[in-house]
Amino acid sequence: MKDHEFLALKTHEFLEMIEAIASKRQTLKIKKRTDDSVTLTCHIGIPISHIRFKTKEQGENLLVTRKMNLLPLFYSSLPIVILLEVIMFLITYFRNGENIFVYVLVALAWIIAVGFLIYQTFAELEEIVRKLYRIEV
Repeated sequence: MKDHEFLALKTHEFLEMIEAIASKRQTLKIKKRTDDSVTLTCHIGIPISHIRFKTKEQGENLLVTRKMNLLPLFYSSLPIVILLEVIMFLITYFRNGENIFVYVLVALAWIIAVGFLIYQTFAELEEIVRKLYRIEV
């Protein structure tokens, strides 16, 4: 959870800016919007994360709280790695092989893929923040 303060900005303006940024990105979709918050889904084939921006007006300024949930990454990619492990088990079972190295390689590939997807989430978040703070004259 991270807080940002925007000067002289209203809630609906901020939410419209987030929607505009998300509509231009291929990996971001708007999942839910309420009067004071918006939830984005970051996905590359499978859902990676949910990013939620919640706003609270304090006088003339806007306090924005950002929360990120990485749980969708694990519940959508874990069945894939289990399926790969079962396929590898069946292949080694019918070939009468006892090579455990293959299982380790599949697990390491999954860890590398999860690391890349987490990096992608933070890259998208950085892109949102960069576009929010860009000033055009």
